[in-house]
Amino acid sequence: MLQFATTALSLCALLSFAYAWGHLAESELQSALSKENGAIVVACNKKSEHLETEWSLAIPDAQVPLISIDCAANPSVCASHGASSSSIVKLLKHGDAILTYNGSRRASALLAWINRIQRPIVSELSAATLENFKKTDETVFIAYLHADDETSKAAFADVAGQYHEEFTFATTADEAALKAEKVTARTVKCYKPLDGDTHELTSLSDVAALERFVKEASRPMIGELLPHNHQRLLDRGWPMVYVFAATEAERSEIRKELNKVARSHYESLTMVTVDPLEFPDLPAKLGLDPDVFPAGAVHQLSKDRIYPYPKGRGWTSSELQSWGLDVWQGRIKPWTPPGVTTTFEDLGGRVKATRKVSIRNIPGVKIRVGGHDEL
Repeated sequence: MLQFATTALSLCALLSFAYAWGHLAESELQSALSKENGAIVVACNKKSEHLETEWSLAIPDAQVPLISIDCAANPSVCASHGASSSSIVKLLKHGDAILTYNGSRRASALLAWINRIQRPIVSELSAATLENFKKTDETVFIAYLHADDETSKAAFADVAGQYHEEFTFATTADEAALKAEKVTARTVKCYKPLDGDTHELTSLSDVAALERFVKEASRPMIGELLPHNHQRLLDRGWPMVYVFAATEAERSEIRKELNKVARSHYESLTMVTVDPLEFPDLPAKLGLDPDVFPAGAVHQLSKDRIYPYPKGRGWTSSELQSWGLDVWQGRIKPWTPPGVTTTFEDLGGRVKATRKVSIRNIPGVKIRVGGHDEL
């Protein structure tokens, strides 16, 4: 196993909070950083306050020690690792920061990243290791190949190299594995244990199609909006459903509650929960009060129309679906930005999207959701 240290750094003014981070003392810091494993995080703003809760949940199950440091007290150390004005999680190897964590501020996501980054970019599997490996991450791609198919191996490795920090990749040429999965060679399957569904690509001849498959098949029933995936989700071109909630616990509960409607409209909607601290300017762009949560809105990308979800309305699948039907049937008018006079034909571009991408339009793709074929 590679030896790493995971680090969250932030350079900011010294603040006082009711929670405790358990920062290392300055005398212990350099010794910890010089070791092969460790982690650093700083409690310095609201983002860090929420991260502290998830960080503490991750500590017992982390395969590397998680260590925190107050960058206000150790600014030179934080600066040496490229800390900016907000908390940053970094992966260290022998004291040098080599990777930055871009995932959600959720304990299970952080742990998955720590484990993922210690694996090879592409693992090699046998029939004996296949079943457990399918559940080793939140999103796992496995290519089933002939042992001598170097072209497909290279294409798969190329795409894996681009996305290995987000997802786990593996190949197998074990005939018993292909038989167990009932697939032919040159098939890629995407496993998503949290959603309980799989996606299948039956051709590896087109690298561009493989990359499109990876981006679309990896999309959860209800995703988590992050700076690095926002444009990717917009590029689908389908209506975006944004749900803002102040804490991870609230966002997790909403994802569970809305799973039914999200599953029913997986292809035709892009549903995401949003941490308001990650996107402080987005609520106002969607006609929402920036200080009232939970809140949500639908952005119809094709016509650039925005429909804020009514304040006080419950966050259940039935209530959201009922309101969505009113929107679809034209009984609810879109939001008009302040100072804009419109007939709703052209509200201007607040959030950009360029094209529609459906997994159904990728040649050779099959979807299996909740135990039955969707295609």
